[in-house]
Amino acid sequence: MAPLRILDRYIFRELLTPFLLSMAVITLVLFIQRMFKLAELVVSKGASVVAAAKLFLYIMPGFLVITIPMATLLASLVAFARLSSDSEITAMKASQISLYRMLRPVILFSFLTFLATGVTSLVLLPGASHALKVHLFEMVKSRSMVGIEPGVFSSTFDGMVIYVESMKSLDDLQGIFISDERSAKDPSVITAGRGRLLADPLSYNVTLAMERGSIHTSPRDEKTYTLTSFDAGRLYLDINDALLPKDADSKSFKEKGSMELYRELRRASTDDKKSRAIRSELHKRLSLPVACLLFGLIGTPLGVRPGRTGRSAGVAVALAVFLAYYVVLTAGKNLAEAGALSPAAAYWLPNALLAAAAAALIALKGNEIPFSWTLARATFASWRRKQRPVGSDD
Repeated sequence: MAPLRILDRYIFRELLTPFLLSMAVITLVLFIQRMFKLAELVVSKGASVVAAAKLFLYIMPGFLVITIPMATLLASLVAFARLSSDSEITAMKASQISLYRMLRPVILFSFLTFLATGVTSLVLLPGASHALKVHLFEMVKSRSMVGIEPGVFSSTFDGMVIYVESMKSLDDLQGIFISDERSAKDPSVITAGRGRLLADPLSYNVTLAMERGSIHTSPRDEKTYTLTSFDAGRLYLDINDALLPKDADSKSFKEKGSMELYRELRRASTDDKKSRAIRSELHKRLSLPVACLLFGLIGTPLGVRPGRTGRSAGVAVALAVFLAYYVVLTAGKNLAEAGALSPAAAYWLPNALLAAAAAALIALKGNEIPFSWTLARATFASWRRKQRPVGSDD
């Protein structure tokens, strides 16, 4: 028993190294696009390093639900590809250690990543999504993301340039000039004597309330000019930040806890749009951890190959498997949103296909049946049946 426990620890360590390396690389790749946004907040908009660090922590759970399953697949596949290329798998089999026995540390490792993904998906991600929105909203209220300074043209908001002659605070803006080109056909210029920036804590919307102003509109394809005066008016400002979720509700389904969603589901009608959206969110949170467990299992037989294939081949196979899973998942999600497929089927069908493929590959590799020979034999049998004359009993 002691040699087998040593073997378990050895395989577990072989899994751990590529897992940690894959986690670091994949997370870095996913984070690069957000890194520039965080740098812009600190350099251009005066946000503190602490505020940017908080944003990083809040968006991290969204990365982890992707990186942990993918890193589990890569770890399993690369580890066993390395063991195969160094003939260690052959040595184990010569010592009467089957592939099924080698799976024990893989199952333990995959179960741990399953738990980590489950905690992230069910607990950390909803709380972090809401905290992200609240934190960004507080940054807007504190001027760090608004970028409005007296005597400076600000282009913080997409399609608009805002100029303020003087300001004591965001509640007291004097001499407002706005060039609004969000509508390419109907650009406009807005001027106002004074105004103030309003941040709604319920809807997380930012609005510029103006007094004693006018709107100058001149459509590009027409030779007309329209002047509209107002005593009081409001202009909605779209933060349009890649880090901020765009949801109409003050707290979207993605930000609510799993138990809170379950209680809402019990109160909602079984056939309405809200019920379908809640069920989709719950099934997504539950299916991702299970996929992590299955990725670990399917990576083992895929990694066991004859000859010296190398780790690069293992990475390519892992990416192909993950891409196939993602394509099926995305197709199911789109069908569920269109009402053509139930949320349960949309999110659990990819896992069912993954489980079937893992079971088949483990059986083939465990029984020493080459996959290419199995496929050829099945193809030949199908061809023979088609070649039989009608009415033949042979």
